[in-house]
Amino acid sequence: MDCNKKIGIFDSGIGGFSILSEIMRKVSSVEIDYISDDAFYPYGEKADSEVIKRSQMITGILLNRGCSLIVVACNSATAVAIASLRGEYPKIPFVGVEPYINVLNHNNQFPGIKKVAVITTELTGNSAKFKTLKQKIDPANSIQHVSMPKLASIVEEILQSGLNQALKTELTGELEPLKSLHLSHLILGCTHYPLIASLIEAELNLSTVSPGPYVANRVMDILATSGDKDCSSFSYLSTSSMNWERRGADYLNSLLRYSLQTEPDSANQQNH
Repeated sequence: MDCNKKIGIFDSGIGGFSILSEIMRKVSSVEIDYISDDAFYPYGEKADSEVIKRSQMITGILLNRGCSLIVVACNSATAVAIASLRGEYPKIPFVGVEPYINVLNHNNQFPGIKKVAVITTELTGNSAKFKTLKQKIDPANSIQHVSMPKLASIVEEILQSGLNQALKTELTGELEPLKSLHLSHLILGCTHYPLIASLIEAELNLSTVSPGPYVANRVMDILATSGDKDCSSFSYLSTSSMNWERRGADYLNSLLRYSLQTEPDSANQQNH
């Protein structure tokens, strides 16, 4: 495929794949560099100053590789670092990720919507950017906010190791506080969360709202590109290894399919 534009995407881990997959599906003729900053994972538990420093460092790498647009595919990094990045690189467009609290103004897009909450990492939830956003769009505080201290890490483990019984139990415990809220919809305020949206929906019996399609639409608007063809591959860097790898679109799909397969129990393993 003839890619004529290059964009950079980064996250503290592979949670940003939920954004990457939407961009690859919607945006044509682009080359993509993705950086997983797993050497510094998770951002949601770090100090603001540390996340800003890492975001600046990674942005520098992406710009040196010729990226003309940067997607901050992490709610925590968007909340505390994107303003600094825009100040440092005023000629570079940055696209951030925010919880789609705007469901309040587009409830016709979400059939059956009644009661809504938004879940975030603790860093995002405590950030001035998130608090300002929520106050602006939801001044009546009709959407409840709940911080999920461990959910991003649980997702990362599921994606890396597969869904075993221990992780299922941990996931159930992390989501337990949401069950008493009797929600119809849950806004996913971390890019890791949409990667297990089906598990969250099954556990809580509700519908989830993810930011990926809206971020991809914004990228399309900035690049003024769209089309029928998927971007067939992307370059991937893990900061724990610092080796660039070329990956195909099928990698995203196979990773997710594998991760959501529950491991057979020990009795079944012994019988086969």
